[in-house]
Amino acid sequence: MKRIHDSLHRVFQRHRLIFWYDATGEWEAHFAAYPDAAVTKLSVAGDEFSTKVRIVRDPDPGARYLIYLAQARPADAENWLLDLLLQGYEYKADKASLSLQEVGLPPAFKHLVEDHSHFFQGSKRVQGLKDLIGKDDESRDIRLKMMALLAETPVEVDAMLLHFLARNMEEELIDPVGACFDAAALVDPFWKEVERLFGYSAAVPSTRDFAVLLFRAANPLDTGVTLHPHAKVFLQRWKDSQIHGKTFSRWSERLEIELQVATALAALDERQSLGDADAFEIFEKFTLHRLCRSFSDGTTASDLRSVMHQRRPSFWYPRHEHGYAALEQALELRELMASAELTVDSAAAGVSRYVAGWWRIDMAYRRSTWHLRRYGQVQLMEQISQWVEKSYVNNFLLPLADRWSDRVRAMETWECPGVLAQRNFFEHYVRPFLNKGQKVFVIISDALRYEAAAEFAQRLHSASRWTTEMDVLFGSLPSYTQLGMASLLPNKHLALDGTTATVIVDGQSATGTANRAEILRAACDGKATGIQAEEFLELNTKTDGRTLMRDHELIYIFHNVIDKTGDAAGTEAKTFDAVEQAFIELDLIIRKVANINGSNMLLTADHGFLFQQDDVSAADVTALPAAAEWTFRNRRFALGREIPQDAKVKRFDSAALGLEGAWSAVFPLSLGRFPLQGSGKRYVHGGITLQEVVVPVVKIHKARADDTGRVEVELLRVPAKITTGQLSVLLLGHASAASPQHHPQKSFWDSTTSRC
Repeated sequence: MKRIHDSLHRVFQRHRLIFWYDATGEWEAHFAAYPDAAVTKLSVAGDEFSTKVRIVRDPDPGARYLIYLAQARPADAENWLLDLLLQGYEYKADKASLSLQEVGLPPAFKHLVEDHSHFFQGSKRVQGLKDLIGKDDESRDIRLKMMALLAETPVEVDAMLLHFLARNMEEELIDPVGACFDAAALVDPFWKEVERLFGYSAAVPSTRDFAVLLFRAANPLDTGVTLHPHAKVFLQRWKDSQIHGKTFSRWSERLEIELQVATALAALDERQSLGDADAFEIFEKFTLHRLCRSFSDGTTASDLRSVMHQRRPSFWYPRHEHGYAALEQALELRELMASAELTVDSAAAGVSRYVAGWWRIDMAYRRSTWHLRRYGQVQLMEQISQWVEKSYVNNFLLPLADRWSDRVRAMETWECPGVLAQRNFFEHYVRPFLNKGQKVFVIISDALRYEAAAEFAQRLHSASRWTTEMDVLFGSLPSYTQLGMASLLPNKHLALDGTTATVIVDGQSATGTANRAEILRAACDGKATGIQAEEFLELNTKTDGRTLMRDHELIYIFHNVIDKTGDAAGTEAKTFDAVEQAFIELDLIIRKVANINGSNMLLTADHGFLFQQDDVSAADVTALPAAAEWTFRNRRFALGREIPQDAKVKRFDSAALGLEGAWSAVFPLSLGRFPLQGSGKRYVHGGITLQEVVVPVVKIHKARADDTGRVEVELLRVPAKITTGQLSVLLLGHASAASPQHHPQKSFWDSTTSRC
């Protein structure tokens, strides 16, 4: 009885006149017991006219009446109360009617309750449907809301499909649509909605069959299936979904095998293109394979880049990003080498031209090689990796080393006119800060060669917190750690022990951080020190860091990642990985310096290095010449006494290198390596090449004037349809004439993601 009374109460919230026809009289007691005192109860039995008069003449226009008639509803033509009935509501107490009343639907929707009675047996579902119902809803709208409540998804077919596709991957033997909707008889209505939106129709529709046709329709190699345009919208939404994207990946991987996509690709005509199709990951691999082959065939960079830009929105692009980046760097390498004139008229010209642009070739090689290693698809990228290695070594590294060696062969002393010697670093760069009473940090990253430092400077400069300026030093020879580190300290006399290769600075050993710190303290009246990068990064910024800053005018920070990795035979193959790691750690160091209020920083290196990913040619092994005694040997230099002249090496006496000691040094010319048991051959330093002796200096200052400005932006590519709230577009920016700090002739490619 309570359910009926509650139902009547809800109806009275929307209607003031309720007519209750009861042909069997079974509900009379419920009528009589209805407790709402604000409602006038009228039992009609042959007095229809007087009942009508009473209601019509009631002075209260909002008065509520419950009119009970112990009879079946008469035909309209014979119903004296028809006009009032049409104004009010006909109440029914059967289960279907009660359910309708609980939801708040008019009797016209009674068929929904009868057709889907199981749905209305759950009070929670009924309440949920009541909350969702809109005044203009039709039967289709209500069924969709019923489906959504059962599936526990938003009220849209796409959301339900994503839910079922995810469940189908977990429960392959049971179709999730049937499991969810069968009891409520909503399976057929659901697939009719899918057919309306997607054009999908099947004798026995199922989630798996729908998925198969969806992927077939998205495959440009399969012309046997056509779905409505909404299928493409849905597929894009599926791929972009952070919740369901993994499910798309799993479906794609499975169907790629079942649909034998690889076989279809093998038969693809050379003139056919996959465009931006990304239903299957093999499309990405196939595109990269074609790009690599086209690169080898000499296809123009613009054509190759056009395809790569087209693939950037692909679902699979992040998995293959390193492959595309390796190819992009190979293109950069090809373009740079094509325009490079490797002439070395003099030592000064060689250094100048290296600093002006040749270093970019080293960088392109390093970055391409690093991306290839990160990608790991050796067979797929074989053509690119072979071209990059051979071209870099044979067309750049070797000829440049040969021509530079010709200039070195003619040198009597190790110096380069117009380029500051490394041993003068302190007086030229550090002393001016101290003279002005300014604190300065010197960060020495072991083996951070010029091209790597230049890239790091570019990265820093792209962040608005820093200004950077590149400069160059002519590295001390031999170009190895002991001497390079010593040359960067304050010094008047440098002596090198020909037996141990240790270096003495003004009578003090320069081996190790403690000795270097002592040299700094002695030169700066106790106001300077040295510290290892690991120790510096572990300092508490607010206490130990600030104390370090307060007590010293000059702090040297010694950082060693590249040399530590490259100098070991077991890890030398990871040299370029170490460069990337060095970038990360140097960024942390610089940020920490800024956090303890350091604003003046100098980043430099002790020496550079030579590296090639493939094994070194046997032709690059240079035999040591005869000598009275060899006291110290390295891959790229050797120290001894009474060494004769030899055409394959360059000999310098210690004085010619600006060093004290009773010894001479020899260096293999070009890319030569001296035989040395147990050490690596691919990563070397100590010798005379530009990559080893052109030492970077990066001036870094915290905080700079913001050089951002307005630019004119042109949309280069936008999708034909907006299918998701996350949209990738490609922009071409042109510097505005109103922004003098920009160069109007320059343009840049940029990819950005907008959220709607």
